[in-house]
Amino acid sequence: MFANLGYETASTRAIARRADVSLPALQYYFGSKEGLHRACAEYMMEDIHSRLDPAAAEVERALATAALSRKALLALLRQLLEPFLDGMAADRPESWVLFFTREQGRRTPAFDAVFQRIVSRLVALVTQIVGRILREPADTPAVKIRALAILSQIASVRRGRPLMLRALGWPDFEGDRLVTLREVLWRQIEASLK
Repeated sequence: MFANLGYETASTRAIARRADVSLPALQYYFGSKEGLHRACAEYMMEDIHSRLDPAAAEVERALATAALSRKALLALLRQLLEPFLDGMAADRPESWVLFFTREQGRRTPAFDAVFQRIVSRLVALVTQIVGRILREPADTPAVKIRALAILSQIASVRRGRPLMLRALGWPDFEGDRLVTLREVLWRQIEASLK
């Protein structure tokens, strides 16, 4: 309901009714509308974090190595991006997309939490790898923009998922279809870093 109606319009009474729980129970567990909203964001963030954290931790360890070849850096980038792509391609409620789109547009505490907990780490790692591949300082706007363009390309899979599936005539991004999606996007990303 937060996704469909927005924070201001969604009432705790309507949410309780839709969830088939009493309003006092909702207030007991979440304290307030703000607490419920925060819990919704935390639930979605935990799903994303659990997908990305293992790969991000491995990539951070590997990047601590002073000298990595282009091939090794590309492999690290792919290792980091594949769980992100898998999450974007996965069958998740479209309400998640709407929720995060609304939060981003309003720059709410939920958006700040997503940015701090997930996005900033991902951006930093991709930027560091892109800078090292290009042999340019990672803190330059050009390197950051290239890293953000890579991430945006993958993030667009989530927003465009229904359109992509319909255009491809696919029921989902699973099995060989996910492999194909990974390969095509990876070739584009790799070509952009030459």
